[in-house]
Amino acid sequence: MPAPAARYFTTGDLSRKTGATPRAIRFYEQSGLMAPHARNAGGRRRYTEHDLERLRLITDLRDLDLSIEDIKQLLHIRDSVESAPELGERMSKVVAEQLDRTQKRLMALRRLREELAATLAVVKECTHCTADLAQHPCKGCDNVTAPTTPRIVKVLLGQCRPASEQPSDGPLVMLKSCKDADDPAQEP
Repeated sequence: MPAPAARYFTTGDLSRKTGATPRAIRFYEQSGLMAPHARNAGGRRRYTEHDLERLRLITDLRDLDLSIEDIKQLLHIRDSVESAPELGERMSKVVAEQLDRTQKRLMALRRLREELAATLAVVKECTHCTADLAQHPCKGCDNVTAPTTPRIVKVLLGQCRPASEQPSDGPLVMLKSCKDADDPAQEP
């Protein structure tokens, strides 16, 4: 019985299956992160299931903000060692470093998620406020001045410029610089 024919994917197939754009796929090729398995008679790139999994790994690592060089180092570990123990040591070191970075990033993302959720709750209360922004009630509002108020709200709503400094061409509330915010002479 003949072996089943290898299944090949085009760049478009890889793009649809991973969410990576064809341009990103070509960039990863130019960067040395991946290469097409073959080219058809018309010169179009053809990829295997292994190439698809490699691209999925690359896109996941990029989503973690790993640099192209970090990913390249990880993908080429096997090529840079001569023995299994050396491979194990090198791979353990690189993966442990990436795990530590990922853990730190996850902790920061969790903190930011909590702050964004708290900000959303505060801002929803603002939708019911009847005060005139020209009088800058945000600065004295309990939602902004409470000790539990998220940093985002304090920075964006608690540092409004006086009405005399508002731009005349738009309704946006401008923010003072941190230096001006600490200067009591600048207070409205």
